[in-house]
Amino acid sequence: MRLISLLLPAVLWAARLNGQIPVGPEPVDTVSDAESADTGTALDESAQKVPWRTSYFPYITGGTNDGPVLAFRVHHFQPAEYDARVTTNAAFTADAGITPRGGRQVTARFRAPQLWKDWRLSALAAAVREVRFGYFGLGNETVKDDDAVTPLQPFLYRVRRARYGGKLEVTRRLRGPLQAALQANVEWTRFTTLPGPSLFKTDFGPELRETDVFGRVALVYDTRDNEYNTHKGLLLEAGGQVASGGDNYTRLYTVLRGYLPLREGTVAAARLVASAMGGNPTLNARLYVPSWENQIPVLGGQYSHRSFDTGRFAGRHLLLGNLEVRHDLLPFGDLGAITLLAFLDAGRVFEEEDFKLTTTGVKVGGGGGAAVRILRSSILTFNFAGGPDGFRVTLGSGWMF
Repeated sequence: MRLISLLLPAVLWAARLNGQIPVGPEPVDTVSDAESADTGTALDESAQKVPWRTSYFPYITGGTNDGPVLAFRVHHFQPAEYDARVTTNAAFTADAGITPRGGRQVTARFRAPQLWKDWRLSALAAAVREVRFGYFGLGNETVKDDDAVTPLQPFLYRVRRARYGGKLEVTRRLRGPLQAALQANVEWTRFTTLPGPSLFKTDFGPELRETDVFGRVALVYDTRDNEYNTHKGLLLEAGGQVASGGDNYTRLYTVLRGYLPLREGTVAAARLVASAMGGNPTLNARLYVPSWENQIPVLGGQYSHRSFDTGRFAGRHLLLGNLEVRHDLLPFGDLGAITLLAFLDAGRVFEEEDFKLTTTGVKVGGGGGAAVRILRSSILTFNFAGGPDGFRVTLGSGWMF
């Protein structure tokens, strides 16, 4: 809690600059599933009359096995109605950040969740350098031996990863809460080893370069009450991917999310992720699932399995489940809340095996934490988790899902 007390003034100051700040895993914005075509037309017309605003501010978020990211954001946006289930009708956001060990990132994104009737648009361009990305080998039985990490080989389980690319995603409302989404993505990835021996150097040599161009189509069913601090509803997604990376590969996946209010200020949230790949995927393709508007890391870190390092497990197929209870310990109404978390994460990867629904080999971890929520969209989470690899502390931006 001492860490929260140190960071809270900075978060509050940033929130005063802009009550609509989205951080970390970006809030997914859509028009309410209950809105009719007439309501959509009215929204389309009224949105053109709302003035755009600009804010800029520093913030802090979690890095990839690399401590906190100190970042700065410029946010140009058209605010939505205050009682809407989204924070903006459209927004252009530019971010730049750096970590204590030299990781850095520059991103520019545009989102228009309800600027046009029945359509939404998401575009992203990014350059990201992660200097302590995890690599422990491929498959579900890789081992982490802390005694093997010595001053002579401090980066045994680490590798640098640089990613450059962009994506464009267009979503069309089909009927009620059912939507179809099409994404086009191009990405260049470069892995390079750090000084000394490493598992990555043993498997791939000192450098690995990959280029990947893919298309992905998905069906999305969304009944959430709102998308910046969801209390009830479903977000169900299933999709397929065709890619040129490696020697060409394909992927089928599904992401199922549900939210249930247990009492005033208490929400239970659950997520199930399943992904299966065919062909010969790249290494980088094994490290994430290209879900709707946000990637899901495989397997480890504050956005997939909080008891493991980011990159702890990698494989062709993934099975992941998360269960989380969020309780507002100190609610402040529209100003935000101090929230307590309890969670359980479980998952596994498949490399040489075929994908199957199973509990065999599933890695289970759990723990608790706290979150600082400011107004409608600024959320900073502190996670404390234990699992097969021991105890781990992570910092995240936004809810895990």
